[in-house]
Amino acid sequence: MTRACRRALGVMLFVFCIFPLSAQDTALQLGSIVDAKLDAGAAHRYAFFALEWTLVSFRVEALGETLDPRLQIYDTAGALVIENDDYNFPDSRDAALQAFLIPESATYTIVVDGVGGSGGDYRLHVLPGYDVLAERDTVMDNSNWEVVFSDAVVHLSDSSLFAVEMTGAARTAIILGLHLPLEEDVYFEAAFESVSATASWQVGLVFRYFAPDRYHRLLLSNQGFWTIERVNGDIVTDVRDWSTHPAIVPGETSFRLGILASGGHFDVVYNGQVVGSTAGEVAAERGGLGIAMRSNEYAGGTISFAVREALLTVPTRVDGTVVFPQSLLARRLYLMTNVLTRQQLLPAKSEIAFTVNESLVRYADAGVTTIALAQERAFELIAIGVSVNSRIQADANGGCGLVFHRTSAEDYTLAYFTREGDLGVSRRSAAGFAPGIYTKRAPIADGAHYLLVILQGETLHYYVDEVYAGSMPYQQGAGGIGIAAVNYETAFSECGYSDLWLMSRDN
Repeated sequence: MTRACRRALGVMLFVFCIFPLSAQDTALQLGSIVDAKLDAGAAHRYAFFALEWTLVSFRVEALGETLDPRLQIYDTAGALVIENDDYNFPDSRDAALQAFLIPESATYTIVVDGVGGSGGDYRLHVLPGYDVLAERDTVMDNSNWEVVFSDAVVHLSDSSLFAVEMTGAARTAIILGLHLPLEEDVYFEAAFESVSATASWQVGLVFRYFAPDRYHRLLLSNQGFWTIERVNGDIVTDVRDWSTHPAIVPGETSFRLGILASGGHFDVVYNGQVVGSTAGEVAAERGGLGIAMRSNEYAGGTISFAVREALLTVPTRVDGTVVFPQSLLARRLYLMTNVLTRQQLLPAKSEIAFTVNESLVRYADAGVTTIALAQERAFELIAIGVSVNSRIQADANGGCGLVFHRTSAEDYTLAYFTREGDLGVSRRSAAGFAPGIYTKRAPIADGAHYLLVILQGETLHYYVDEVYAGSMPYQQGAGGIGIAAVNYETAFSECGYSDLWLMSRDN
C-alpha cells in the first residue's frame, strides 16, 4: 500500500486506492480497490466495517482467463448474508453485488474464492452506490466546471480544492461538471469541506440537468434537513419536502453527500448511509451533474465551501438491460419498495397494494389444492412475496406455493417449491400445467422459507429463499391471488403463510 493511501485510510471516510494484497491489508473501506492473486483452491478474507443502511456495491473482476471468482459476505455470527457468482455467465465470469444496503452496523467478512478451486489475478471493487466507477475527480480543475446559472457573483478559486463563494440573500447557483458523463441511472457524490455562511446555508447536488431552468437538485441545510426539488422554468416542485435523519449531524461542515437516481427512484446518501428515499413523477432522462448552493432567504450574507472530490458510479448493464441478481435480500415490507426500485427491478413509485398477515393451507393427497385470497379483487401484478413456514411429511415429496393471476379454479399461475428441492413456476389451464420455470435444488427442510415473484416487461423472475430460481416469458394479465399446497405424490403438507404482500399496476 502506498504511503498516501495509508495516510488517507486514517483520515477519510472512504478512499480510492489500488493496492496489492498482503497479510496486513485485509481491512476494506468504502472506496477500496484491491488487486490480488488467488492461488488455486485458496480463499481471501477481508474485514469490512459498515454502518446500517450503508449503500455499497462489490465487484470481483477476473484479470485473467483462469479464475472464475465467487463473492460471499458473512455476518459476525458466520452466517452467509449474500453471495454472487457469474452475474452474466457465460459472457462474463465476474461476480457482482450491486446497490446493496448493509442490513445492520457490524464488521462483515468478505470472502473471494474461485469456483471449482480456480485461481488467478483479480480486482475487488468496494464502491458507493453502483458497481462501475464511471468518473472520479480528485483534482477539481476549474476548467472542468462551469457556473451555468447564478443570480449572484460566484467566485471559484484556482486551487484544486475547488473553493466556492457567493454573497447575497436568497441567491442560488449551479456549477456543472462539464467532464462528467451524461447518465440516466447514476450514483453521484461530492465531498464538501469547510461549509460556512454569515447566516444559514444550503449546499448540495444537481442531477438530471438539461438547462439552467430545467434540472433536479438535492439540498442539505446546516440544520440537518434535506430536500429534493425539480426545477422546470419558473416552477419549483418539491419531489420531497424538507426531511431529516438521525445519521445527519446538524452544523457539520465537512461531509459527503450523494444521490442515487434509479429511474424515478431517488436515494439520499450522507457519509455513505441512505438517509431518505423518494420517487419523482417525471420519466428518467440522461442529464448533467453538478454542485448546487443557496444562501439564506432573509439574512443573506456570504456562503462559502470547498469540494475536495466528486465521483459517480453506474450500474452494470448487459445489452442495455438490468441484470437480475442471484440473491436478493428484500423481506421487510417497509424496505421492499426501495430495495427493488433501487436495484431497478421494479418501476419507481411502486407501492404495496395488498397484504395478508396470516393464512394456512393443508393437503393430504397427491396434486395441487389452492385457497383463494381477496376473491373479489383482480390484480395486474408487478411483484408478490410471502414468508412460508412449511411442514411436509418426511417420506414424501410435498410442498407449498403461491397463486396469482387466478381467473378460476383451473386457470391460474403457480410458483412453488417441494421438500425434495423441486422449484418452478407454471401456468395452469383446463389442459393442465404448461412448461415454465423448473429447477432442482438440494432437499428443502421444514421451517421458514421465502417466495418472491417479479414481473418486468414480458419476463417473470422467481426467487426462493432469496436465491434466483429462473425466469420465463410471461404475458401480463389480471386476476386473483391465493396460496397452495403442492404434492408430487400422496403426502401431508401444511403451509403457513405470513406477511404476504403484493404490488400491482392498478393501485
